[in-house]
Amino acid sequence: MKFFIQNNELDKSVQEIRRKIRTLMNGVVADSMKDKGIVYKKNFGVDLPHLRDLARKYPPGHDLAQRLWALQIRETMILATLLEPADTFAESMAGEWMQSVNNIELVEQICMNLFSKLSYGSQLAIRLIHVDQKWSRITGFTLSARLWKDLDNEQVRELVHLAIENADTEDFYLYRAVSLSLCRLCRRDKATAEHIQNQTETFVNSDKLSHRYIAGEISNEISFLNF
Repeated sequence: MKFFIQNNELDKSVQEIRRKIRTLMNGVVADSMKDKGIVYKKNFGVDLPHLRDLARKYPPGHDLAQRLWALQIRETMILATLLEPADTFAESMAGEWMQSVNNIELVEQICMNLFSKLSYGSQLAIRLIHVDQKWSRITGFTLSARLWKDLDNEQVRELVHLAIENADTEDFYLYRAVSLSLCRLCRRDKATAEHIQNQTETFVNSDKLSHRYIAGEISNEISFLNF
């Protein structure tokens, strides 16, 4: 458990946020998420538009975001990703937060709301993929898909290599994230798209479901791009 220096104003804001979350709770949604494998320590089922509205009522701040994340409640963790200032969020803190990321919703929220806004976001994506932990790799590929325009040529080559390495998996969320990353990279230019298609050409007739899924998504992407 993480401990914080007492701050009456911040503690008051946290308690206020928790009360507001309870008034917005939706047990049906929470149960539905659990049935789909999206599990949190505690989940009140508040929808994302309501959480975004709630976040707008508070000024972004590191100390408040840290307190909210530490509660390990779905709604406070998502609010933390919305309220944490990207310009002062240290990479060591990103690693600390990743220890609590264990479902696809939180992956998507932390990538969209915070990680994609970091000045070192593209480097973080690759570092996360190198971590030998499923949700870290899923987050890294998901983040790279968001930042495909910001990647340099060396990062693109490394990502394609890492994607091929991680393609042989039975985990749907991992091979979907790999596929999404490769499809976004195809958008850079025709040469990159052709390189990715060549690297995955054996996937088309593979006996691995993950390979066939990735090959199909890449084919659809390149057809859409009309290269």
